[in-house]
Amino acid sequence: MSEGSVFYACGGRTRCWSRRPSARSSAEPLCLHRIKEMCDVDQIIAEIDNLEHIFLQCKSFFPVLGNNLIGKNSFPTAPYYQSRGYNVSIHTGKPITQDFIDRYSQIGRWINENAIIRLFGILYYYKQVGEKYPIDKELPGWEHVRYCCWIRNVITKTRLNYEPDTEDNIKLREELISYYKLTSDQFQNIPTPIDKVIDHIFKGCREYLRAKYKQP
Repeated sequence: MSEGSVFYACGGRTRCWSRRPSARSSAEPLCLHRIKEMCDVDQIIAEIDNLEHIFLQCKSFFPVLGNNLIGKNSFPTAPYYQSRGYNVSIHTGKPITQDFIDRYSQIGRWINENAIIRLFGILYYYKQVGEKYPIDKELPGWEHVRYCCWIRNVITKTRLNYEPDTEDNIKLREELISYYKLTSDQFQNIPTPIDKVIDHIFKGCREYLRAKYKQP
């Protein structure tokens, strides 16, 4: 490859672009915003798919645990993850306690919230959301994109939901419970169950992008 080549990675694929020489000197490397423009919708969706795979792989080690596991020292992951191809068995090395279950739940919730923040990051990086890029409410899936952005905003502004009684938290919680048909008494904070909320948000974002760029 010539000295004047510039490399960049887009969604795990490395590409090469030649610098165009000028009379003054070798041209500058390809601008970041131009790189973004050259990554098509398939590339954005591929990054979302990869994020979801990493998320599910991590979360399969931290399923929701019931009190019936107290005293045991091993358990399989939940059927949801098994159905997605993530067959995991967890061995704790010592009997499970209530404190262990509570801490496990806290870690699992953190993983769920992290997935939403990172999903928003992909959409924001590729200029699909943001102040200058409003959501198109005429497209299918737009509600899920909206909730992705809203959950991210509330989480990052309220220290990971440790302020459940703030106005934004209450309003978002009520809307999520209504839209995703959840049971209100199960959720004191922003609800982020993987099977009833996050899974739909990932699917909705992909549906929105395909409709926006007229992909099948």
